[in-house]
Amino acid sequence: MLYSTASSHLVSAMLTKVGGKSTLALARDWLDIPGFAITAWEQDPQGIYLGGNQMAMSTRSLLAFGTAYAQGGQGVIPPEWIAASWQPRTRSIFNGEQYGYGWFISRIGGREVRYGWGYGGQMIYVFPGDDPVAIAMTSDPDQPSARTGYRQELHALAGELVQSL
Repeated sequence: MLYSTASSHLVSAMLTKVGGKSTLALARDWLDIPGFAITAWEQDPQGIYLGGNQMAMSTRSLLAFGTAYAQGGQGVIPPEWIAASWQPRTRSIFNGEQYGYGWFISRIGGREVRYGWGYGGQMIYVFPGDDPVAIAMTSDPDQPSARTGYRQELHALAGELVQSL
């Protein structure tokens, strides 16, 4: 298993075929999380929604999704899936951190963290444990965050925030 947006796109195509609906329709049906919405999502030339990117979500939607994960799924996301998605499956070629199903696995601010990282610094941080915390951040979607050091600045900010709670 390698970190790959193409792999996520193949899952989107499979879900569309098996589910009989677009991935966007399935996500809207399945992810009934208060405050969460995907308002738009780009499609490939065959009409399949891009599995791993280009979803239009507000910072509040990202936070609602992260909060659902932090709170054990809120009856929407099976706890077994949360546990499976947070199991290390490989190491990222981008930063050397462990990677599960869609989540990087690390430590920030002295706590274990699982985070989703989108291009330009669109971030969901979930700090599991006895006092779970979710943090969402959005940034300029047209600027890279990996090689510039910007991702590390976002991690530092998330660390400061979680330490202040």
